[in-house]
Amino acid sequence: MSKLFASRRSFVGILAAGSLIGAALGSAATMAGEGVAESVAKAPATHKQTAIINAIAKGEAAKLEDFCLAADGKVLALVGPAPAAQGGGLILGLLGALSEAAEEPAAAPAEADAKTGGAAKKPAKSAKIETQVRVFDAAGKQLSHWLVGFPAEAINVAPDGTVLVGGQGKVARFSADGKKLQESESPQMVYIREKTEEMRERAKEQLEAQKAMVDENIKVYEEQLKTLTDKKQDELTDEEKNMQRLYAAQVQAMKTYGQQVKNKTIEQAMQEVTSRALETHSICASKGEVFIVVPAMAGYGYGVWRTDAKLGNAKEIVKDLRGCCGQMDVQCHNDVLFVSENSRHRVAKFDREGKELGAFGKRDREGEGENFGGCCNPMNLCFTASGNLYVAESNGAVKHFTPDGRFVGMVGVASVQPGCKNSCVAATADDKHLFYIDIQKSQIIVLAKQESPK
Repeated sequence: MSKLFASRRSFVGILAAGSLIGAALGSAATMAGEGVAESVAKAPATHKQTAIINAIAKGEAAKLEDFCLAADGKVLALVGPAPAAQGGGLILGLLGALSEAAEEPAAAPAEADAKTGGAAKKPAKSAKIETQVRVFDAAGKQLSHWLVGFPAEAINVAPDGTVLVGGQGKVARFSADGKKLQESESPQMVYIREKTEEMRERAKEQLEAQKAMVDENIKVYEEQLKTLTDKKQDELTDEEKNMQRLYAAQVQAMKTYGQQVKNKTIEQAMQEVTSRALETHSICASKGEVFIVVPAMAGYGYGVWRTDAKLGNAKEIVKDLRGCCGQMDVQCHNDVLFVSENSRHRVAKFDREGKELGAFGKRDREGEGENFGGCCNPMNLCFTASGNLYVAESNGAVKHFTPDGRFVGMVGVASVQPGCKNSCVAATADDKHLFYIDIQKSQIIVLAKQESPK
């Protein structure tokens, strides 16, 4: 996995990591190794998919960024402008269109009788979408919404019921009904302001790496395309014809992007590096402190910053977490930080000072039992009110562990397109419903607890 693909929201990152363009286009070859293994899909599970909550209206220029559950069980969906509305450009539009055309509908879990729940209220076509929190009941009916006031990527609920939102160099705390109580700079902002020369050097390094990566990826895609064009066209299977079309699009997209990279200035590259550094990948809280995950200030990993309850007195406590695709989830339970460190295929535990307390999990091709499958899992985790730990993989699988790492069993499988992405999960206090984000479709999948595991 390319170290340049550090942000799920960075178009530059998507293009630089050539191996992931296939995933963006729905490439069967890329996706094949990340689906749910048959043995996992058929394993007894406590929950089954029953409904879908649409976080955005059909045709709305918006996207679901993240979600969490309020203290009263309501679903809080963080919604922002769609990439096209942010000026994503020609290539992004091309990739998006091809992705939709190539993507095959994800198969529903065995015996699932899923139905679509309520949907977001559709705004006027001319309405400008601002980052907001949309409040839904468990059945998917939108009850209300409130504006965040800045672009945001992460949301979570603190133990006192207040709502924490972070993104683009800012972090804020809201009351349960959406009143803004506090807003401040995200803790890494001081570093960015004071380390301008270091940020410039990082920009130079990234620009040179992008140039080299573009040339490498063009060569790889042309070779893949040639293996198909050299065959007799009337002997190609439908899948091969589809792959031929996708590879041709990849080559053209890379060449177009390559010209943009060659014309890029150091100032533009520095802006990209700085923009990435502003992002918030996860946010959580204990009773008296807040923990914010942002890109590492040196290198390409992730760091965890701790602040007090008023979002001040920031300190970086963890500096070298490894994750791909801009995904690094951290949750707090009994003053211990639990991290889905996906590139290391483990759940790691740290105390409030950043001392590692332990870890569990390992990579396995099938992802059976306590093991995690795919190129980079687990992606996300959550705790139930009773202290059960649910760990989510990007293919829709959710597993039950004890906090000390003992595997208990399967929770369920959400029907999603596999691939590296935010796989946020949350469970109601009574554990009767589990919610899993479908980031690609801006939906939240609902899994209901069964009377007995099936």
